[in-house]
Amino acid sequence: MKLPFTMALYIARVFIHNVMVVLAVSTILILLVDSVELIRSSFNKDVPFFIMVQMVILKFPLVLQKIAPFIILIGSMLTFNRLNRSQELVAARAAGVSAWQFLSPAIASAFSLGVIMVTTINPIACAMIAKYSQLEGKYMHGQISALAISSSGLWLRQRNNADQATQTVDKGESIIHALRVGQEDDELYDVTIFVFTNQDKFVQRVDARKAKLANGFWHLSDTVITLPDKPAVRQPEYFLETELTLDQIHNSFAAPETISFWALPGFINTLQEAGFSALRHRQHWHVTLASPIFYAAMVLIAAVFSLQLPRHSKTSLLITSCVITGFIIYFMADIISALGLSGKLPIIVSAWVPVMLTLLAGVAPILHYEDG
Repeated sequence: MKLPFTMALYIARVFIHNVMVVLAVSTILILLVDSVELIRSSFNKDVPFFIMVQMVILKFPLVLQKIAPFIILIGSMLTFNRLNRSQELVAARAAGVSAWQFLSPAIASAFSLGVIMVTTINPIACAMIAKYSQLEGKYMHGQISALAISSSGLWLRQRNNADQATQTVDKGESIIHALRVGQEDDELYDVTIFVFTNQDKFVQRVDARKAKLANGFWHLSDTVITLPDKPAVRQPEYFLETELTLDQIHNSFAAPETISFWALPGFINTLQEAGFSALRHRQHWHVTLASPIFYAAMVLIAAVFSLQLPRHSKTSLLITSCVITGFIIYFMADIISALGLSGKLPIIVSAWVPVMLTLLAGVAPILHYEDG
């Protein structure tokens, strides 16, 4: 017997309702936990209350995207348990409706939620997370990102200990531009450096064929020094003091979570053309692309623990087993993801294998259940 459209719509509506209930509870818990954590971490910092509220709200989408599979899992369990307890699934089975038929509305709904999350919510969430990162850097760490990557090359900003040319100012700022990066990431090529005072007054320009980051300074080779109202001077080498380290430069990259799904491919190409590794960003793009299938797979995992006839003595055990299975899947995906980032697995494999394994883990028991 084919599943009636009215019943399919009813199952989808119950599923969406339960997911929204779990989402509402999760939202309250996330906001409370994040608020307490932010207050604790900013205890000795002068962070305005309004800024803290803003940061808690801006961070919420990042946490939501991470726990979304668990929301789908618990929402699915609530849905199937409710339909089981009310004997509605029993009646459907007696009428000849297969397990796949009455699971299909929930699977389709979860997949649709995943598509909406990727195509619509993700860009909004990324903009909010990017703003959160700026506020966190400014108020929690006292600094903002020192690095920017664009199609025109690499841009770095650093504070100077002293003016390198005239020693007439105590501190200043240097803007470093390079067309490309060496294989070791600590060498820049076709470099231009603009040095300014604290009052944003131009001090000098340094053009160099190569700049190598050493311990506490940039070593520039084959340089041309240009001072205001003076002829350019060529020097074989030049040293510019810096407090930047290679780790600080890498950490200043825009995190994959701050770049929308639609903009990631272009940013990945820009990173690779600049000579930097784009492993994190490529993996994040594939994980995001696979998330609608992962959400649908979580519905199947919930169904494995919820399709049996209700027995009060076993309900809590089934729910606990389902949640533990969800955590096992999460940690398995984390381990495989780490292998991908370390280069031991191809990025596509590390992003898609957890999804496919979760899908198979849900399909196989249901096939067995359906065949009786």
